[in-house]
Amino acid sequence: MLDTAGARAADLDRIVSLLSEADLPTAGVAEVLDSFLVIRDRGLVVAAGVVERHGEDGLLRSIVVDPANQGLGLGKQIASALIASENRDLYLLTETAESFFTRLGFELIPRTEAPAALRASEEFRCLCPESASFMRRSVESV
Repeated sequence: MLDTAGARAADLDRIVSLLSEADLPTAGVAEVLDSFLVIRDRGLVVAAGVVERHGEDGLLRSIVVDPANQGLGLGKQIASALIASENRDLYLLTETAESFFTRLGFELIPRTEAPAALRASEEFRCLCPESASFMRRSVESV
């Protein structure tokens, strides 16, 4: 049975492992663990994601699904729940999932349009390469 809930301290290693396996950044995960949303199957985290707050905006990051559970809509479920929980513009950086996030209402924008607080984030400065697509989901467009 699938259970969606906030992450617990005991989930950290599993979330970091899933992110590593998916070749996604793990830096800063421990610092925002209490903001992570996870889906568990019989107690095991099978999907996770988080919105990091940067000033008045949020950075949707670390959307990950265990490979054995991909194709079941869990990534969409996590991302949609995180989006619904926020009343702010959301941004993200992705190298592989632009079309997935477009279906969730994000649009491709130039990196130069990133808010200052977001540009200062580790994810923006160091963790995601310049080749990553930068996307926004504006609260006004919803």
